[in-house]
Amino acid sequence: MNDDTAPGTHHTADHDALAVAHALHALDHDEETAFAAHLAGCPTCRRTVDETTAVLGDLAGAVEPVDPPQGLRQRLLNAAEAEEAERAPGTVPPSRTRPSDRASSESSPSSSGSSSGSSSAPRHAKDDTDDGTVVPLAPRRRATRWLAVAAAVLVVVAIGGLTAANQSLRAERDRAQAAAAAQAQREAAIADVLADAGTPGVPHAVLATPEGRLVGVVVDDGTGPRVLATGLGPNGNDEVYVLWGLAGGTPRPLGTFDVGGQGPDVRSVPSTPEAVPYAGFAVSLEPGRTAPASPTRVVASGQVGR
Repeated sequence: MNDDTAPGTHHTADHDALAVAHALHALDHDEETAFAAHLAGCPTCRRTVDETTAVLGDLAGAVEPVDPPQGLRQRLLNAAEAEEAERAPGTVPPSRTRPSDRASSESSPSSSGSSSGSSSAPRHAKDDTDDGTVVPLAPRRRATRWLAVAAAVLVVVAIGGLTAANQSLRAERDRAQAAAAAQAQREAAIADVLADAGTPGVPHAVLATPEGRLVGVVVDDGTGPRVLATGLGPNGNDEVYVLWGLAGGTPRPLGTFDVGGQGPDVRSVPSTPEAVPYAGFAVSLEPGRTAPASPTRVVASGQVGR
């Protein structure tokens, strides 16, 4: 008995099969009524019903709809008619005819008096229990149905593992789609920066290291500067890049940004747009997470072109 089963509710292994059959709508009226009373007080069965229903829902969503084979409807109707004929009252299958009846119908009426003067051995019946009673079909059909339900239990258990695998595949697909969407967004942002850099009147600067290596581009279309980092190394958690505007020979901190290791990327620098005609831009790598009053170590700079 499960610990979470309500008092007075006895849960057995048979109830597991009943719970699956209930979810599959495979119980007859009496079984459904009895199981409904048990289900009301058995959390274990309720979980089984919910899990089976969820699995069936996943299966329904995973299978593509197809047209049924031709002739399927007629075959189902023929099978139903044959089963009804088999269940018709008073019908005795040929194999159920008593052997004694066949022997009586084949014997001649005159044979009974031909040996009146002699004693004959009594005729032994082949089977004292064979009285010609037709075996009811219900037990056989019920046994077949319960075999199907038991198989369904095993299928549900197996499909549970398949469902988990399917969910894992869906999660992997979602991650791949998210990565593709992020990549597309990154490429669009790069294209926008390059387009603004080639637009007359938009201030921009090509950033280069003191050794002359190109590491990025800065553009400012009036909505705030954006840095296209192409060669700046990723910064650590205890340091940050700072963008500086050069005006009148004095560097002014415009904002901070981080660089990851995923290749060329655009970083919008959170700063207050100012109507200052900067002559150039510079980037420094600073310890901590805030911009200092003046740059500590300049790693790249460039003159503004318009």
